[in-house]
Parts: sequence; structure tokens; C-alpha cells
Amino acid sequence: MQNKSFGSYIRALRTQNELTQAGLAKKLHVTDKAVSKWERDLSYPDISLFPKLADVLGVTVGDLLKECTAEDQPSRLMQIFEMSHDIRTPLHIILGCADMARIYRDDPELLDRYLASIHISGQYLLNMIEKVMESAEPGAGRPSEIKYPSNITELGDYLKNYEKEEHALPEPFDFSGKRILVAEDIDLNREIARELLLQTGAEVELAENGQVCIEMLSRAPAGHYDLILMDLRMPIMDGFEATRRIRRMEDPKKASIPIVALSANVYEKDRSEAAAAGIDDFEDKPIFLDKLLATMNKYL
Repeated sequence: MQNKSFGSYIRALRTQNELTQAGLAKKLHVTDKAVSKWERDLSYPDISLFPKLADVLGVTVGDLLKECTAEDQPSRLMQIFEMSHDIRTPLHIILGCADMARIYRDDPELLDRYLASIHISGQYLLNMIEKVMESAEPGAGRPSEIKYPSNITELGDYLKNYEKEEHALPEPFDFSGKRILVAEDIDLNREIARELLLQTGAEVELAENGQVCIEMLSRAPAGHYDLILMDLRMPIMDGFEATRRIRRMEDPKKASIPIVALSANVYEKDRSEAAAAGIDDFEDKPIFLDKLLATMNKYL
């Protein structure tokens, strides 16, 4: 990275605008020491200061960010700045619709509209995160089967036209008589999993970590549980170790129970480690209900 060019660029613009370091610091509400560090290439200004800094120095934000760019790779600051609007807009929609859903909770039509907007905007944010992961580590993010809005304009059009389109409900699955053990350390995630699975007719039992999961499976008679949904990152005992111990159980029926991993860790190394531990299948978080139920259906 061409740090020296950035520091000298800031210093030249400050001098051109007849500002001292103290004067520039005062306009930006930072310390003299911070400006001195920028000009000596010891640090960058916080990304949130770039619009004000550009205004004070009489240049554009793009001009500033170009000075943070190496010739052979895009500026990380440039990427962050360009993404900030794309991230803030759906967040604004999510927070606003959550407030509106609370206000209009007794109006089923409006409630459905606001909840749908929250879901669609969340999908858009997930897509943004996957793009960042892919740029940071090629192969980390994977193309999703879900059709996401790909930019702010498309997100707006998608939300506007949502009510005009017919949206098919997820394929119904009947897991009546099946008993699912869910191992997940976050209370709210356990609650969400339980409520979603109850809609299929399944019976659901919950474990807050891998150790509790093993204890419950050990105490239960063989065949009591039909499938385990296993979070991978849990305290006390994670899903990897819990799965390895389950696969070593003396009772062959318990040792061979289908285990589907649920994880926000979507790197290929996590999938490989899960498979090596004996996990049968892998679903990403956040959970898309139709995909999860289709995966479970293969084993139930």
C-alpha cells in the first residue's frame, strides 16, 4: 500500500488550504496528534471522517481513497466506503419495519407486509456479506440457490412489487411422530428452531451444548431420537467433538443417528471438518426453512 503518498497528499492539501495541523484537527473534531499521524503515514483517518475531510480539503472522497490504493489491488477503504450505503439502506428498512410491525401487530395484512420486507432485506444483507467473504478469501462464499436482490435499486423494486406477485409457500413437510434433538447454545436460536419444527408436527427436544446433547442421547432408549440438528460452535463442547463421541457410542443405532450441522461458519474447511467428524449434512445460518426441511426430509 502506498502509505507515503497518502500522508504527503493530506499534508499538501492542508498546506494548499492554508491550514495548520491544529486548524485541520479543529475542523474535524480530532486531536492534533491524529492529524500528525496521518501525515507521517502512521495511521489512516477513520472511514467516517472521509466525507468531512474531503469537504474541508476541497476534494472528493474518491480522490482521498485513491491515495489509499496500491497499484495492484483495490483499496479496502474504497470497498468499505462504497458498501456503506448498500448496508445502511437495508438496515434502515429492517429497523423501520420492525417498529411498524410492533405498531400494526393486530393488522394481519400490514404485519405480513412488514415481516416480508424484513426477510427480503435480510437476504440482501446476507448476499452482501457473502460478496465480502468471497473478495477476502476466494472460495469462502458460495453461490446461493436463493434469488437475492443484487443492488439497492433491485431491492427497492423487489419490495415495491412484492404484493403484486404470487409467492409460493415452502413445500409442506409432515414429520409427525418424529423426534428431533436440537443442540444450540443461543436461547433465541433454540426457540426459533423449536417453533419452526413444531409446524411440521415433529416433537422437539433442546440441548444447550454438545455435552448436554450427548447426555440426553445416552439416557434415551435407542430410536428415541430420529435426527439431531447440531450447531458447530458451542461452549463446553462444540458440535465437532459431540459428533465424534456420538459416532463412537456402543449402541449402533445411537451411533448412526443422522446429524445435520447448522453453522454460520461457511468456509470449506468447516464443511470438511464436519464431514470428517461424521456429520451427515450441512445447512448454513441464517436458516432458510424450505432448504432445511428438504435436507431433513432426506433422513426422516
